Amino acid sequence: MSETVSADVIGKLREAVAGLKNTPIYKEIVEPRDAVLARFQPVFSPEHVAEITADEFRSFLLLENNHHWSGLHRQGTRMCADMEKLREALAILADETQSVADRLDRGPEMVSGMGKNVASAILLVTHPDRYGVWNNRSEANMKRLGIWPNFDRGESFGSRYVKVNQILLQLRDALQIDLWTLDALWWYLDQKETGDLPPVETGEATTIGMST
Repeated sequence: MSETVSADVIGKLREAVAGLKNTPIYKEIVEPRDAVLARFQPVFSPEHVAEITADEFRSFLLLENNHHWSGLHRQGTRMCADMEKLREALAILADETQSVADRLDRGPEMVSGMGKNVASAILLVTHPDRYGVWNNRSEANMKRLGIWPNFDRGESFGSRYVKVNQILLQLRDALQIDLWTLDALWWYLDQKETGDLPPVETGEATTIGMST
């Protein structure tokens, strides 16, 4: 059974969502969502991953294309070193006939450099209504809010992701936002915590990206 997020935490996050909508973070990360999904959902579809090219995969890893995560490209060369293995792993991730826990236990470990950040970002893009992102930023914020789940000793990555995702889905429903926006909210909370929020109005375009 998934853990329940307290009303106090939900209230704080609702206030944060209202603040997020008035910052450049919303414009830079949230507003491009539909264009990013339209571009990359076909790339990671079950029909296409068997023939995905290194250039197609690397293009997704770049902030200028995904408009969301600035750190995914760091392991791009390693992940593309064996394209047959990468295609096989992506096919496993795309197979919705299998449980997400099983797919995450089997797929990412086949590819050097494919960590939880890359794997869950792909899941979010392919099914933005089902899967949230587990990366260092979301984990740190959930721990700070006291909503990080408990894991059993030796619990697999896939099983742990399911527990994390159950909480992300709770937050999605309670805050009435989608999982893409929820992931941007973690960036906003980090910037608010450190006092590094960009101004609401700027004379020049800003470049914002969520490192992992």
